[in-house]
Formats: sequence, C-alpha cells, structure tokens
Amino acid sequence: MENEWLFNSQKKDNQFNLETKHLLNCLSNFHDCNFIHRSVLSKEDLIYYMNFFTKDKRRFNKYDIIYFACHGWNHSLSFEGQDGNLDLSELADISGDFFTNKIVHFSACRTLANEAAALDFKKQTGAKLVSGYKLSVDAMKSAIADLAYFNDLMHIKNVGIMLNEDISKFWKTYRSLLDELKFITV
Repeated sequence: MENEWLFNSQKKDNQFNLETKHLLNCLSNFHDCNFIHRSVLSKEDLIYYMNFFTKDKRRFNKYDIIYFACHGWNHSLSFEGQDGNLDLSELADISGDFFTNKIVHFSACRTLANEAAALDFKKQTGAKLVSGYKLSVDAMKSAIADLAYFNDLMHIKNVGIMLNEDISKFWKTYRSLLDELKFITV
C-alpha cells in the first residue's frame, strides 16, 4: 500500500519519486515471489483494499507481508487532503482480520514513535510482527533498510528471530543504519 509521493500536497522538499514498486520487483525477481502493489491516496482507498482482500481471503492468505510506504506521523499514517492522519488504533478498529497472522511494516516517518501504540496495534489485529520507524526518516535510507529487511524475512522460518537483536543476522549486519532510523520490531 503506497501513497502518491510525487504529486501530493506535502511541502516541496518532502515530495519525491520513490515508487516502492521497483523495490518489490527486485525482491520478486530475486526470490521468485509475487506481490500486490496498490496506490492508496485516502482512507477510503485503504478501507476499500482491506475489504477487497479480506473478502478474497484464499488468494490473499499466501501473502505474508503488508507493506505501508507512505507519509506518517506520531503512531499514525498520513493521507492527502481532508483525510489527515489515520491513528494506529483507528486502523486496527477498521481492519477486521486483514492483519491477522501477517507481518506489517510501516515504512512511514514516526508511525511507530510510540512503542506501546505499536504493541496495542499488534495485539488488537493479531499481526504476527509489526515493524517501522520511530523518527522522521530519509526516504532513500529507509528504502534500503526496507529492502534488506524483506530480503532477510524471506530467509527465516520464525519471525521471532527479528525481535531478538542479539541473534538476528539482519540486526547484526545493518545495526548502524537501523539505529540511525530508529527501526523497531514488536
């Protein structure tokens, strides 16, 4: 689920053309896996796709990771215009079982600034793992971290390893970048 980066109402210095579809294509080609990419410009778009994929559960169940690439704020996702921010607790309330047993990654500034809110989201939704950033992050550095994170997720059988920073190869390899971005997993 990705916001429109280039043509949005953000300040000019916060507009860029990242398009995570290219990152996902790289992972797809390397790991021979599938992905679904959707542009989500509003809360209504997000609700539509959550309902759509929940109804098509058999097809959707083969996808383990839900990736939000968008602007964010303190424990919320940011949308264009009047939509404003969508708090994690509100997202959990409207999600039904969309996140159940899924890895949910918020590649959005400050969305996981409040670790207690992230834990509440995980508990309320039944997500397997929740990850993201506590600070406002550089788009390119977070894209690099996201790519490395997803690559490592493809190689492990127990996602609990990602929670243990002492034994996780991902944490050991990318510690400096992850610390700079204030990346967390809960």
